[in-house]
Amino acid sequence: MRSLLIMAACAAAWLATPVLAQSRAADAILILDASGSMWGQVEGQTKIVAARKAVDTILARWKPADRLGLMAYGHRANGECRDIELVVPVGPIDAGAVRGAVQRLNPRGKTPIAASLREAAGILKHTENKSTVILVSDGIETCDPDPCAVAAELKKAGVGFTAHVVGFDVTDPLAKTQLQCIARATGGVYLDARNAAGLDGAMTRVAQAAQGQKVASEAPAAAPRARDPFEGRNLRATARLAENSDPLTDPRLVWTLFRPDAEAKAGEHVQTEYAARLAIAAPAGDHILRVEYGSVTRDVPVMIDPGRPTTLDLVLDAGFATAEGRVPNGSLGDRGIVWEFTSPAGDHVVTSYDPVPAFILPAGAYLLNLSKGYARTQRSFTLAAGDSINLPLDLPVGRLSVDAAYAASGPKVSQGLTVEIYQPAGEQEERGAFVATHYDPLSVFDLAAGPYEIVVGAGEARRSVKVEIASGRNERRTVTLDAGVVALSAPGASRIEIEEAQRSIEGARRHVHTAHEARMQTVLAAGDYIAIVFMDGEKHSETPITVIGGQRLEWELK
Repeated sequence: MRSLLIMAACAAAWLATPVLAQSRAADAILILDASGSMWGQVEGQTKIVAARKAVDTILARWKPADRLGLMAYGHRANGECRDIELVVPVGPIDAGAVRGAVQRLNPRGKTPIAASLREAAGILKHTENKSTVILVSDGIETCDPDPCAVAAELKKAGVGFTAHVVGFDVTDPLAKTQLQCIARATGGVYLDARNAAGLDGAMTRVAQAAQGQKVASEAPAAAPRARDPFEGRNLRATARLAENSDPLTDPRLVWTLFRPDAEAKAGEHVQTEYAARLAIAAPAGDHILRVEYGSVTRDVPVMIDPGRPTTLDLVLDAGFATAEGRVPNGSLGDRGIVWEFTSPAGDHVVTSYDPVPAFILPAGAYLLNLSKGYARTQRSFTLAAGDSINLPLDLPVGRLSVDAAYAASGPKVSQGLTVEIYQPAGEQEERGAFVATHYDPLSVFDLAAGPYEIVVGAGEARRSVKVEIASGRNERRTVTLDAGVVALSAPGASRIEIEEAQRSIEGARRHVHTAHEARMQTVLAAGDYIAIVFMDGEKHSETPITVIGGQRLEWELK
């Protein structure tokens, strides 16, 4: 697939003679590539996202008086060169309508550069204004054999047609030559954009060029002499997702050449290249060529003849899948997110931690799992060869932050805190299903929306409270333990035990804590206790103590 953004516009005549001429409105058509390759990534974001931002750049710099329309292609069908649609008719500029339409485009199809140029010119020929095209593409035309000739034909037809071209992340020398030719044939400028930031800068400059300002072209003034750009490279290969899809232009493709082993499988490593299109000087003989793209790997045997180039066109039988996590009443954020694709049987395929991930997967059936903290959701889907699909998942998740205080007046518990989260208990349960435990003074949990029980503990003190987590909301709870710190010593003791002072109806006292040494420190709930000292394994003494919430008790026992 090839990504393309075209903008057709008429420059205002008063730019050339601002004093003598009347201001003249321009007609513009923005044609956005919604082909499958727009799900490819550049520096961590998809090309469609970068293109949407580039549309904002153009809208911010275009004259309010100029009329604007939006055209898209490749957004309705796979493998269809006629999938071109005027999404927003040409009229007074409506930035909101253009942005909304761009946001709704779902890249999936082919890249008809020449046909789009013809259709834009056909719409604009009914105006007396000059027409300027801004074309942003990441690769080569795949529907028409010669878009450069089509551009030259439109220029000669008297439509007043000029094409300014931006090459977006173009690594294929054939594609770059073709795009430069389109600009040169129509008297336009060519600019390179290697990433999303470069695309924004290039869009600013071509907007200036379209409105009559002087902008230097980065294309050679004359076409290079006709020659094979891969001369001397006898192994050449391209890859595509499906039989009817465009060749891939993603530089993340990995090509590895091996010598075959005794079983005709990949053996001794020969060479590895990272490029959208393979073109290398390979040794003669039998080899195995491996192409890797995302989670897709394909090995093919190849016989290399030193006397002539060997050219391969590999079909990966794969597709693009992007995912979008949506939190009702909130945002998914950019941390703690885990996306995992598995087979229907649960076998792991690939994992990503990106907020908006993009995957290349073999065609087939999958489960997509999304988790943030302790909240999870899942959906099943089937990916066909050549598909470019977006998978939205709703994840009702909220954030719970918990700390604790010894007493209502303080102080806060700064060490030794345990925070446990449980599902609500059922009718026959003392406690519901366990969810998570944290040990931080301020423990933070991302939880699925719903009710929970928080159990907070420090030493021997425990307190349980209930909480309701709402999607997209932050809940902060400080749990009061009503407890104090007890530090006891008993010189010569073999152990110290703490029991509740109040006896049960059967006359027994509940055991609370044991220290197998002559010193102890712990946290106890406020109340009355008995401290029992043992010497050489025998009970030596009992001392009543009282613990007050928020206070420290230090005592040397006799």
